[in-house]
Amino acid sequence: MDRLNILFLGFFVLFFTQFSWAETTTSATHIVSIVVQGNHYVETAAVKAKIKSKVGQELNRRTMSRDVRRLFATGYFSDVSIEGNKVKGGIELVYMVQENPVIASVKIEGNEEIPDKKLKPSMKMKPGLILSARVERLDTNSIRKAYLNKGFYQMGVQIETQMLDDGRVDVVVNVDEGDVTYIKDIRFVGNVAFSDEELRQPLASSTSDFGSWFTSRDVFNRERFAADTQLLLQFYQDQGHLDAQVESARLMLTPDKANFYLALSIFEGPAYTVSTLDLRGDIVPSREVLLESMLLEEGKLYSVDKLRQSIHALTEAVGDEGFAFANVTPLFQRNIENNTVAISFDIEKGREVYVERVQISGNSKTQDHVIRRELRQYEGERYSASDVRRSKERLRRMRYIENIRVSTPLGSTDDHINMHVDIEEGKSGTFSAGVTYSELQSLSFTGKVEEQNLFGQGYQANVSADVGGATNNYTVSLLDPYFLNEDMSASVSVFNTRTDLQSFTSYQKESSGGSVGLGFALSEFSRYSVRLKMNTTTLSDLPNNASAALLAQEGTFSSIEISQSLSYDTRNRTIAANKGGFHAISLSTAGLGGDYKFYELGVSSRSYQPLSEDLTLSYGIKAATIRGYDGVDAPVFRRYSLGGAGSLRGYSTFGVSLRDPNTQEILGGEHRVTTSLEVLFPLPYMGTAGFRGAFFVDTGTVWGESGQVNEVFDAAKIRASYGFGIEWISPIGPIAMVWATAVNAQEGDQINSFEFALGQGF
Repeated sequence: MDRLNILFLGFFVLFFTQFSWAETTTSATHIVSIVVQGNHYVETAAVKAKIKSKVGQELNRRTMSRDVRRLFATGYFSDVSIEGNKVKGGIELVYMVQENPVIASVKIEGNEEIPDKKLKPSMKMKPGLILSARVERLDTNSIRKAYLNKGFYQMGVQIETQMLDDGRVDVVVNVDEGDVTYIKDIRFVGNVAFSDEELRQPLASSTSDFGSWFTSRDVFNRERFAADTQLLLQFYQDQGHLDAQVESARLMLTPDKANFYLALSIFEGPAYTVSTLDLRGDIVPSREVLLESMLLEEGKLYSVDKLRQSIHALTEAVGDEGFAFANVTPLFQRNIENNTVAISFDIEKGREVYVERVQISGNSKTQDHVIRRELRQYEGERYSASDVRRSKERLRRMRYIENIRVSTPLGSTDDHINMHVDIEEGKSGTFSAGVTYSELQSLSFTGKVEEQNLFGQGYQANVSADVGGATNNYTVSLLDPYFLNEDMSASVSVFNTRTDLQSFTSYQKESSGGSVGLGFALSEFSRYSVRLKMNTTTLSDLPNNASAALLAQEGTFSSIEISQSLSYDTRNRTIAANKGGFHAISLSTAGLGGDYKFYELGVSSRSYQPLSEDLTLSYGIKAATIRGYDGVDAPVFRRYSLGGAGSLRGYSTFGVSLRDPNTQEILGGEHRVTTSLEVLFPLPYMGTAGFRGAFFVDTGTVWGESGQVNEVFDAAKIRASYGFGIEWISPIGPIAMVWATAVNAQEGDQINSFEFALGQGF
């Protein structure tokens, strides 16, 4: 502004010596011409377009002053001045400009933490554009903001320019990143009901601990700290403190800018207990049904989270009766004397509506009927909120649909609505080729062609081959999830597998055959499946001194196996689920034909429970038993051993098994049981790329009779492990790294503290 003031003063003195100025205009002085000088890149017409002084007007110092400001505001000029020349008939105005240089190139140096591709898109300095002080200031602030968001409060930015012969400039942005600024301590003022440690748990910010190595929660971030006030308030209101307030949130940066101290001042207020729950307004379907759907309970502490869930449950229950526009409003009545709160839910059901039309859009490849068969809200039927919700869940389970949006605009009459289902299709087909590695399979080459939506009809086809490792595997399969346009699946597959596991066992195995299967929907979530599998298996290359139990099964044997399963699936997604569960029981029987005679019974259960928006608790159990009959032992390759990803982490493949006491060869057990507890979370800055991490605890054991070995179940021999894993759902399949520590390993067990697997998840 000082430069502008000097220019304006000089302009005033210049004209004062030549003209006699009036208060706002110079009388008898008219502008006869306007000239622009000093511009090389900016066209004269563009300059004059910004000038409000016009030929034929009387000279006006206020207008000229605004002209100078307007030209400066364009950012094109570093200096602007006006001269007036007295000519015949009036005044000639000369606008003299000094242009800012044009940028030839922009280079950023010193930015190791944040790459150019993250910084440059938001920068104003670009080749071919004008460089100005305003642009430099904006870009400096933009770069600083990017670094501050990552906790670099010691960083600095300097912009250097080098003039070229043609008048353009090369720009170099020097970034001094400094060190990350961490959170030294988080303190609370006014808390009585909860300790500082209890209040730190729900916050997004954190001091340094083991978990912060993966989440960077100990790096100060202003947006995260702003969210902490809401998280803290929600924590208090979930514990009954209905009147709680976060009165202030303060931070202090240490003089060396290395650490922050955070302080939150709290008014707790009393903890309220729910005295009564009541309903008013439009009570449908019935008071009993609505009260049963609520999570809030009389006599228990008030919880804002349970309040939200109760409102959602009430809205859905009323919506299931055809009221698409139901509204539920909670009304509170506090009793300060005994710290109780009575909550009444006022229900406005709106009008009852029917779905007139279901319209599908966005499906360029997928046929309409493929989408419609997944919907549970049908045309002509009364609106049902839970059916709409379930329709969206079923569509999200389809792997070739990335996003779904459902809206319910009004139909042709007030009691009808339309249901618009707008989908966003993803890639349904994949082709992958690469290298896979695991402890069991060693190094092998893999290729797979997979199509989840063949011909747009939802058919699932798969052709895969694994060659070169311990297993050479070829598989071709086809699945129709709605065979004969009914809610019945049909599948067919053929395979050939040759396995050389002599680094783990004493034999080679080759199998070939095929299978056909049918699946029937018993309800919305339950399904019955049956499969007929026929195959021929050869065990060979056993040493002469092999275990008698193995030598008895050397040779070529055929089998006809019928497998049946009953499953109950409530997962919200088939991949990376975070809610619901999958539970199944299966029975396989071989012996209707062929050489093998055995039955196998298995149960499995896996549940997913969201702990927060990012954290998911997953827990499950698997158990199975296999027995031969009619004097025929169960196949050795079907018996149970534990170890490795997907089984018992921390132990080698076949690391936990029954072994021949003389030869130490793996015989496998007749019974097995494993449990697993995991906390799953997206990895920082990599969640959208398909990366996730997990802290886990596994347990498991095997037992039974095999050859000369007869081991009974012993709780003292249950193995366990704990550790951490990273998984990437890559285009060629999952890639996993697992670090695990074995607990209660028994004599003969084989330990593996680190496992890396391409083509296999954890």
